[in-house]
Amino acid sequence: MAILSLVDVKKNFGITEIIRGVSLDIVEGEKHAIIGPNGAGKSTLFHLISGRYNVTAGNIRFKEEHIENKPPYEIARMGLARSFQVTNIFSRMSVFENIRCALFWSMDYGYSFWHLLGRQTELNDAAMHVLEQIGLTDKAKFPSGELAYAQQRALELGIAIASGAELIMLDEPVAGMSHSEAQNTVELIRKITEGKTLIMVEHDMNIVFDVADRISVLVYGEIIATDSPENIRANPKVQEAYLGEVPSA
Repeated sequence: MAILSLVDVKKNFGITEIIRGVSLDIVEGEKHAIIGPNGAGKSTLFHLISGRYNVTAGNIRFKEEHIENKPPYEIARMGLARSFQVTNIFSRMSVFENIRCALFWSMDYGYSFWHLLGRQTELNDAAMHVLEQIGLTDKAKFPSGELAYAQQRALELGIAIASGAELIMLDEPVAGMSHSEAQNTVELIRKITEGKTLIMVEHDMNIVFDVADRISVLVYGEIIATDSPENIRANPKVQEAYLGEVPSA
């Protein structure tokens, strides 16, 4: 069953076509990678799904409900969370406070101004549980902006799961990391997305082929292939898109 469906989605900026009719079904519970050369439109596609950009044409359904052109906060409250290429956290708030804020809606606090947060045992315990999951318990009181880069990315993942997301979208989650940091982040991604749906944009092909159940290849705003990692690796169209020519046998 598809948790997310894109049907002939297009995005123009003026007369420039960026996304040229993408149709794609993301199966509930799968780990799906979107790859493609620089400038292929991968981040733009993420922006369309998460509501940062309006579509020019086509429709997007999440859990069978149309979400194209909905504001990002409405889509997030439906259970779709995403990260950005540039870390997006509240840098002046503590690590704990970042997680606790993300829990408000998923734990039905909403705009509840009469609660004294220090007395909300269930909420605070839930925040600490998330910090345990992402390995940042000892950093709970640290200002988030003082965390190391890989730890900030881990905090972003914690915010995503604290929000109650069923579908998590990660835009280049290991970009800028050392090899060891990247491997630790991949293990964390596996752990926190267990039982959830993951869509990932990533340029490190070793990580893509290691994590993804299926891969879609986006080239010049169009998906040229969607298949298993093994079949994508052997696909002549994919080889041509990345290498400029099909290798001879």
